[in-house]
Amino acid sequence: MNSFSEGRSYLLPPESVSKREIEARLAGILSASGYQEVVIPLVQEYASNGPRPLKKLMDSAYKFIDYRGRVMILRPDMTEVVASLAAKELRELPRPLRLFYSGSIFKARRPGEADGLESHQIGAELVGDGEPEADIEILTLASRCLEEAGISSCQIRLGHVGLIEAVMEIAGMEEAEKTRVREALLVRDLVSLERFIQGSRIPEGSRDFLMEILELPDGEKLLESAEALAAYDPSGRISCVVSSLRRVIKEAKINRPSIQIQLDLGLVRDLEYYTGMVFEAYAPGHGGPVCGGGRYDGLLRLLGRSEGAVGFALHIEHILMAGGRI
Repeated sequence: MNSFSEGRSYLLPPESVSKREIEARLAGILSASGYQEVVIPLVQEYASNGPRPLKKLMDSAYKFIDYRGRVMILRPDMTEVVASLAAKELRELPRPLRLFYSGSIFKARRPGEADGLESHQIGAELVGDGEPEADIEILTLASRCLEEAGISSCQIRLGHVGLIEAVMEIAGMEEAEKTRVREALLVRDLVSLERFIQGSRIPEGSRDFLMEILELPDGEKLLESAEALAAYDPSGRISCVVSSLRRVIKEAKINRPSIQIQLDLGLVRDLEYYTGMVFEAYAPGHGGPVCGGGRYDGLLRLLGRSEGAVGFALHIEHILMAGGRI
């Protein structure tokens, strides 16, 4: 991959051929799995009064003014657009609804960020199913797509947004405090996180509880430790999360014995609409995730239709880098 200037990139032969081949293979797999392709718009109108997760997403986008004086954006995310289609234009279709897409997204770069402003993705969304079976389908389908894209050895890090949210509720955190915890987890800044928690007004017992769950080591014993902490949670939310994760891991391994899952209960994705299981896949040869996804029931509620949804997206440039093809 080469750069014309900061943030802009292009692919020359043979990299461009590799990209086309990967996209064609993945589109074939998704179609054969019952997912229908949607072609979504590149340009959207900026909604300054949208709900916080959507406004934050739009604020990360490149903006321009059209001939009518309206503020427009280049799409920064495809899941939100597909979810909007499912909630509105496709609302009469039977559920569950299986859709896939491919194309570019554009995000304004922050200082120090290495990724270009444009990146290519191909992804799948399963809308209208809030059960763990849908999580299992998406997780195993993502694993299969990665293998077909030439990523034969990757690790999927699996977490659940509901666990961290339940812990912060138990700790009695204000919304601003929750935001600081989420931001620290997103960049894996556990030093700042510990400093914040130790210096906060969080009751001592809840503070110890929060640090314990955030400092849990990775590995098979992680869920056992989390299950023990469920005794502090009168809502039963933590027990539900642990039960769901156990089932997802067990059945994903039955469906795809080669899948490598590493629990990461501190995993937080950079999009606020996730509400349940979340995951990222990492492969040798590239430092960032080659794939990411999760459950986002809350996004459909924001768009006016209360139903479950889960999906994933593969980052084509990252896959090419991991495979040594660029």
